Amino acid sequence: MIKFFRKIRQKLLSENKFSKYLLYAIGEIILVVIGIMIALQFNNRNEQRKHVQVINETITAIEEDLVYNFKNTTRTLEFYKIQDNIQKKVLYKQYTIDDYRANDLISTVTANWRVHSPKTENIEALLNKEEYASKEFMPIIDAVKLLVTRKNFADQAWETLYSNLDKNVEILTQQVSMVKLDSVSFEQRCNYMLNNTEYQKIVELNWVRTQEYYDLLSRFRVQNVALLSTIKMVRENYGCQELARLYNSLGMKPFKEVDCKTQNITNNNELRRGYLIGNLSDKEITIKVMNAGKVGDSKTLNPNEFSDTRPEYAGLNGDYTIIIEQIDENDTCINKYIAVNKGYLLIE
Repeated sequence: MIKFFRKIRQKLLSENKFSKYLLYAIGEIILVVIGIMIALQFNNRNEQRKHVQVINETITAIEEDLVYNFKNTTRTLEFYKIQDNIQKKVLYKQYTIDDYRANDLISTVTANWRVHSPKTENIEALLNKEEYASKEFMPIIDAVKLLVTRKNFADQAWETLYSNLDKNVEILTQQVSMVKLDSVSFEQRCNYMLNNTEYQKIVELNWVRTQEYYDLLSRFRVQNVALLSTIKMVRENYGCQELARLYNSLGMKPFKEVDCKTQNITNNNELRRGYLIGNLSDKEITIKVMNAGKVGDSKTLNPNEFSDTRPEYAGLNGDYTIIIEQIDENDTCINKYIAVNKGYLLIE
């Protein structure tokens, strides 16, 4: 082919047909440019296919990470639930010296902690590939970004809690020995923790910090499930029944539905925490989130949108039972639901 074009050029030059040679040369250049453009387009498509494959593989890996994060976060929340129970009993002076002898966790409650370490590497990798994601994956990208936001909020609360725990250790070691295990040191430590009013303040502040962290960490857990749900709906066309089976496999339970007129609702949640709400209907819905006799949140959810609840602060002995009302345009209750531990609400 190259020899063929060379012969044409030589013939035109030997015949002094410069104008025709010039046109030929321009045509040859155009052909070369077109060839390069075709090659580049083919290469770009090939690169795009590679990016799409990587995105799909990353999302599959994220699904496994989300299940891990849910279970790991649940274990962390269970630890802080025990912490919460101990701190309340300390503040209500329900412990005796015999309780301190039987349970070391009581005397270390203001300095005890558990590390929360979610998996986020694949989430970060997906966000780095966002520009190559197709339009159908944008709900997943949006849910990933919200998960990162929830993680950042929880991390900030953890930094505050950890700083407070560190300060508690310093204060305690100035007052009593936390390392001497002889009977005299133990009696001194117990006497301080049972009777000192300043220690009560330390426990109270630590309880507040623990509540804040528990709340934000629980909402991080919710967003893991919201993202997993979005992935399943986009890639596998999950509906309400499939999602319910998925939640059941994670140990989650549906909210209890009650009549809109129901007023006497038993306090069944003693901790401030968030819950998963999903709109699986084909239209917008508006809900009110209530606890402690107050509306803590009001929001409108688009079709196939997931959200978490934001509970009001209700104090040490407050009612943290979450009540959801689905309302119409006149602010009239259509449906009413009560949260349960590790609960979710899907509205069809």
